Amino acid sequence: MTATPTNTFDVSFPNKNTARVVIPSDTESIETIHQALAIPNYKSVILVLGGAESIAAEIKPNLSQLFDRGIAKAVIQAEALVIDGGTLSGVMQLMGEGLAGRDARIKLVGIAPESLVTYPTKNTNGSPALVELEPNHSHFVLTPGKQWDDATATFYQLVRYWIHSTNKTSSNTEDKTPCLALLAGGGAISKNEVLYAVRKNIPVIVIAGSGGLADEIAKAITDKATNSPDRQIAEIVADGDIQVFTLGHPVKGLERLIIRKLGIDKLLKQAWESFANYDHNAKRQQKKFNRLQKWIIWTGLIGTALVIINQLPKSDGTFDWIKKFVRFAETPIHLILLIIPITLTILLTIYNKFKPGNKWLLLRSGAEAIKREIYKYRVRGGVYANNSENQLSQAIETVTRRIMRTEVNASAIIPYTGPFPPDMDAANKCDDGFCELTPDQYVELRLGDQINYFTDKSLKLEKKLKIYSYAAYITGGVGTFLVALNQDLWLPLTTAIVTAIGTYFSYRQTESTLVKYNQAIEDLKNIRKWWYALNAEEQADPVNINSLVEHTEQVLQSETDGWVQQIQNALDNLRKTPDKADGDGK
Repeated sequence: MTATPTNTFDVSFPNKNTARVVIPSDTESIETIHQALAIPNYKSVILVLGGAESIAAEIKPNLSQLFDRGIAKAVIQAEALVIDGGTLSGVMQLMGEGLAGRDARIKLVGIAPESLVTYPTKNTNGSPALVELEPNHSHFVLTPGKQWDDATATFYQLVRYWIHSTNKTSSNTEDKTPCLALLAGGGAISKNEVLYAVRKNIPVIVIAGSGGLADEIAKAITDKATNSPDRQIAEIVADGDIQVFTLGHPVKGLERLIIRKLGIDKLLKQAWESFANYDHNAKRQQKKFNRLQKWIIWTGLIGTALVIINQLPKSDGTFDWIKKFVRFAETPIHLILLIIPITLTILLTIYNKFKPGNKWLLLRSGAEAIKREIYKYRVRGGVYANNSENQLSQAIETVTRRIMRTEVNASAIIPYTGPFPPDMDAANKCDDGFCELTPDQYVELRLGDQINYFTDKSLKLEKKLKIYSYAAYITGGVGTFLVALNQDLWLPLTTAIVTAIGTYFSYRQTESTLVKYNQAIEDLKNIRKWWYALNAEEQADPVNINSLVEHTEQVLQSETDGWVQQIQNALDNLRKTPDKADGDGK
């Protein structure tokens, strides 16, 4: 058990707010500081970086509204732990005032050198140079040091601890807490802080028009100045996940941007819910159809076998054990032979009435269409480059309307209740399904994952194709052998088995599906090779990013459409003949 820092106390400010203050020594651990702060649960972490100096009068009204109505609302929605420099100046003052009185549960932590700040209970020895702490903060960590950047190391050590800490409302303690940084204004110290965030893969929202460093970075991004003479800015622009928000744009836009960057996108959540429900119910209908087809094929085979058994000669010494069974069960066999055609008629009537095969295909195609839109939205590719929320809403509405105007509407859609978002096991475990994707992440998590999926399915299909082909060949050989032994009576049974295997393959489209999977694999690999062959500047070009996304999704759509059409043709044939087999899932 770690010890609590001896210099831990509460401070009451004139505005009646009480804050916890921890003044650690050089030797105390980050975990000790964390325990002393006693910060309650949180779901995300937001870093507020930027100018501590006075804010220019011409931008202060807009910037104040941005913190008060945009950032503060997003913090509350995200149940975020907010971290800044803690002083009564610049963006830290705006953050404190923006959160003041909104929610008593908000955790706003200020981190600054103890020697440079003052607070109500501190003995300043008459020094006028100390900066006051912002009175709306809930916690302060006052570090050793005599320069403002002396607190930076502790700042990011605590950030790293809190991102990975299990002291949060999460069902999986292995997950990282979502984190982003906001930059308004700023100077040399902020530049080091932003660079650290970039190197730790923390997304940064830059408020253009707020002055200082924020405007420098925004301009460099606009000019694509990855070769800026300022080495740090060049690295920030080239390697960072930077989103620029322009001061003066609607405040609601920043609120939604923060929420989206933290993976709390309500529209995207609804899209995943639509996918999950279609995917879940597609699997349900597939299982129903599989069971129905198994009953049909096994009923037909059993009927054929019983007819042959019932016709076995009773004077021959061959197959005595079968003859004994026939004499023992002669009446039940006749009864079963009467029931079998009735059963087949019932099964086919059930299929034609409820059409589980059609419903399965429609739900599967709908689920895959929604997933394609989700990934295009997450990478902001193609039509999603602008007005992305409206585009996703319209796309999902189009898919769901199309599906619900079919026979799917005649069945209940059972809500999905499993892990959320669904169907993420095959992808990289770091993907939570909500965060925006960079082009490289898209290549890995979407394109690469589909290559792995198709490769795995191809291996399984090839193995299955060999097994059932061998079974058909062997059964045909056995039939020929029985004819040679003058056991012609058994030939219809072996023929029925071979026909059932052929029907099974015809419905599952195993061979043609294997061909399509291999084609999709090569097409996706070629897209990946093309992307990796581009240089850094070309990979940053929106035209190439859109091309990457559109071509990948077109390949996946073509594969799905081709698969659906093949299975639909098999279902049409199924209505013509009774002896059909079960299907394969995607």
